[in-house]
Amino acid sequence: MSFTQAQESETGIDSSVVAAPKAIPLTAIIQNIQKTNEDLKLIERKLEANKAVHKIDSLYPTYASHIEKQQEQTHKILAANPNRQKIENLYTKWNGNRIYLTGIEDDVNNFVSRNTRLLESVDLHHRTWDLTLEKAKNEEAPKEILTRITELIKDIEGIDKAIVEENNTALKLESKINFKVELINEIMEEILTLKNSETYDIFHLRHDPLWKISFSKSKKSSNTSVWEAASDSFKELISFIKNNKSSFYLYFTLILFLFGIVYFLKRGFEKYEFVSDDHNLNISKDVILKHPLASFIFLSLLIGNIFFTGTPKLFESILILGLIVASSYVVKPQIKEQFKNIYYIITFFYIIDSLKTYLWFHPGIYRIYLLLEAILIGVAVYLLLKKLYKTSNPTINPLSKFLIQLSPAIYVLVFIAIMSNILGYTNLTDITLKICTHIGVITVIFYSLLLILEGISTSLIHRHFSSKSNVDFIKKLALEIKLIKILRVVVLMFWFLFFLNMIELYRPLRDYLTDVLSEPYKLGTISITIGSILSFIIILASSFIITSIISFVIDDGDGEGILKNLRLPKGIPAAISLVIRYFIVAFGFVFALSSLGMDLSKFNLLAGALGIGIGFGLQTIISNFVSGLILVFERPILQGDTVEVDNLLGRVHKIGVRSSKIRTFDGAEVIVPNYNLMSNNLINWTLSDNTKRIDIFIGASYDADPNEVLEILTKAGTSHPLILKTPPPRALFLEFGDNSLNFVLQCWVHYEVSLVTKSEVSVAVYNAFKEAGIEIPFPQRDIYIKNMPNSIPNGSDS
Repeated sequence: MSFTQAQESETGIDSSVVAAPKAIPLTAIIQNIQKTNEDLKLIERKLEANKAVHKIDSLYPTYASHIEKQQEQTHKILAANPNRQKIENLYTKWNGNRIYLTGIEDDVNNFVSRNTRLLESVDLHHRTWDLTLEKAKNEEAPKEILTRITELIKDIEGIDKAIVEENNTALKLESKINFKVELINEIMEEILTLKNSETYDIFHLRHDPLWKISFSKSKKSSNTSVWEAASDSFKELISFIKNNKSSFYLYFTLILFLFGIVYFLKRGFEKYEFVSDDHNLNISKDVILKHPLASFIFLSLLIGNIFFTGTPKLFESILILGLIVASSYVVKPQIKEQFKNIYYIITFFYIIDSLKTYLWFHPGIYRIYLLLEAILIGVAVYLLLKKLYKTSNPTINPLSKFLIQLSPAIYVLVFIAIMSNILGYTNLTDITLKICTHIGVITVIFYSLLLILEGISTSLIHRHFSSKSNVDFIKKLALEIKLIKILRVVVLMFWFLFFLNMIELYRPLRDYLTDVLSEPYKLGTISITIGSILSFIIILASSFIITSIISFVIDDGDGEGILKNLRLPKGIPAAISLVIRYFIVAFGFVFALSSLGMDLSKFNLLAGALGIGIGFGLQTIISNFVSGLILVFERPILQGDTVEVDNLLGRVHKIGVRSSKIRTFDGAEVIVPNYNLMSNNLINWTLSDNTKRIDIFIGASYDADPNEVLEILTKAGTSHPLILKTPPPRALFLEFGDNSLNFVLQCWVHYEVSLVTKSEVSVAVYNAFKEAGIEIPFPQRDIYIKNMPNSIPNGSDS
């Protein structure tokens, strides 16, 4: 069966549905021949670019042989009764092989998918030109045209054949790779079954008591020497690096980007002075400002540990040692003098315990090795902490307090390790020593990560607020402290997960929770799981958290977000923020429903009913919603504008989806529906600019010289610092009043200071009039009384 037939049968491709080829008119044949040749050349270039599969195919036999050798070696190791750490190392190694082969399998599958799409395009050309050739013959086209069409069809058939051959080769390779992946899965299942067997139970009596130990070589002992084991680990590391060159190139690109971020954060503290009385915030600042290189190296190694999955154990150990060294520069300034040597002790015992993973020992020597390791751990902890037991220092930092509180548990674990080793419970000895030697490592690494993350968060918030013209220090401090508390909870959770993984409880706990969360429950015709409900809640919560972060970063309510350097028109950042947030919430809601396993097509009836409800009962809400969108995009008012609507004067505090908040100048916050803002007469005092004209009316007595009054008014306007020079102040004589000469002084000022300026200029005018002796008249009325009540007329008799 050819590839084309197989592909059509598998995917259900119907060529008649994909395209409907039509014969090309005789007059357009030459132009279409040229266009088809260009398309064929483009397809050939894409085929050449996809030749990487041939390289994979040529290298596959070597890798398959390597897998077979590793399989033989694994069976030898499992037959030699290895310790728990070597079992875990084997599982990690095979998991790395599976990840590598699965990645290659995906690449080959993508190659096949791309070629399939190319094949559909070629097939469409083939059928089109077959019809065209038949039509040209029927219309008795010139021989030269028929020849050109025939040659083009042969070229199309050649490319079609090449694509089919490429895909057949790729499918064979994919089948081989899949076979090896299945083999690896079986080996990993075998290793995991052995690890979970009674032999490796921590309370299993695996060896004879120490006093009955024999140093004669056991038949089950591995023939692998110490140097051979170390050499195999090193060769495995070199092979991993060679097979993942492209991943390393991408990784180095990422850390270059990371270097720019760390430098950007450091520049934030240098550019804007950071002053705080909070001790934790000052520590966060010092981590980025004083130790940027150590922070960069630490984050680079940590990203490497996450970026490279399924790595050899030696590669992982090297990364962890690098993390310990880098963290020393971050954490040491926070450690008291008595703890300065803790890094040497942690590193030493981590190396001592890790050697058991790579080297093979005689069973008797291995027991002695474990005994000496346990004794050394107990002595080292005692010597490190003996001075602190005698003193009580309230200023000891949290890490030092944690180590002091941890010391009794270390002594108990050391005692258990010694006694279990002596009695032959070596599985228990391995796990207790692993806890003793690794608990300090993961604690120091996670504490360093916490300090660096706190430094990053503090730097970002400090730079965000400090770059504004008006800094709200109370809000800035509250946000910095709140984010530090959140980071501490998150890092503590991850520390706990790593601790569970260290004591080998993470995988069984994860499997148990997976089984519980994936257990289906029936609610009528709907089948749901606890996991899907949690996914629904987490997706929705994450959507709203992301929208809050976007709102804070892009548009923090004052137009001075991250987009301010683009100098966009006022209100555009708010519109961008709103659109992004709506999209995230909408997609988050759709993904959340999908996580419940619901078919969204079943909501069609509900959507129709909702539409009717909107038409009758939700008109006001929808009108307010639409008005809110118009306000955001048309921008008749912007956040921070001073507006007047319905005899309400105040500043726009927030433009929401349904309503907007206007804060009046007497301190009240008024919730105004958006529809009212759009339908009523709205006065925006600061839309295009924030300048306003103030008019100061004043009268002078008829004895005053109008020219002198105009000169005084003009001088009072031009001399005030808050009055704008353009347009200049203007003094005008208005009219001859009943009892005064009426004047007006017109000045332009910024709206925010209009009331203060009007008051100060009015006082200045009054003082100038008083100094010049100009009287400011007030209305006066003379009353003439003709007759008094009960008065006696002149000349009458009394």
